[in-house]
Amino acid sequence: MDDTQIIQLYFTRSESAIEATAEKYGRYLNQVAFHILRCWEDTEEIVEDTYLTAWNTIPPTVPAVLKHYLSRITRNLAFTRLDYLTAKRRDNHLNVLLSELDACIPDRRGSAEDIWEAKQIGVSLNRFLSTLNRLDCQIFLCRYYYGMTLSEISQKHGLPQRNVKYRLSCLRKQLRDHLSKEGVIV
Repeated sequence: MDDTQIIQLYFTRSESAIEATAEKYGRYLNQVAFHILRCWEDTEEIVEDTYLTAWNTIPPTVPAVLKHYLSRITRNLAFTRLDYLTAKRRDNHLNVLLSELDACIPDRRGSAEDIWEAKQIGVSLNRFLSTLNRLDCQIFLCRYYYGMTLSEISQKHGLPQRNVKYRLSCLRKQLRDHLSKEGVIV
């Protein structure tokens, strides 16, 4: 079943919309959540919550790309759960991941101006990603969008772990230079 048919099922409020979504994207959404949470029980709950959120937001929302819409919901829910789970302690896996980008992307939270600047950084980040070759783009997204470990990325792409680590280091430097050229203060 294609995405437009699945979205139409949501619009007609057919419960088979969730079944079709789970069949087509369930495995992918599980991977997205698991790479953030590293716990299968929490992952299953997040994916179920993703289906509920999709049910409650489609309609009125009409996702341009259903896969991206669902993955964004999953990531947001997973990070919210992670914040809850790590409120008193820090999860080393994600702290390492986020600290790698600290030198490239400034933390913009708070006022409306900060939110606008964060959106501009997002636009600039997308421009940066469009300049990369396919492999580097996939490696960057695996690490910083999907939260995969270096060993998972090296297995997925058949590269030595050292090579993945080196590429990520170079990509962060390129990102820092790109943002600097676009006027983003790091």
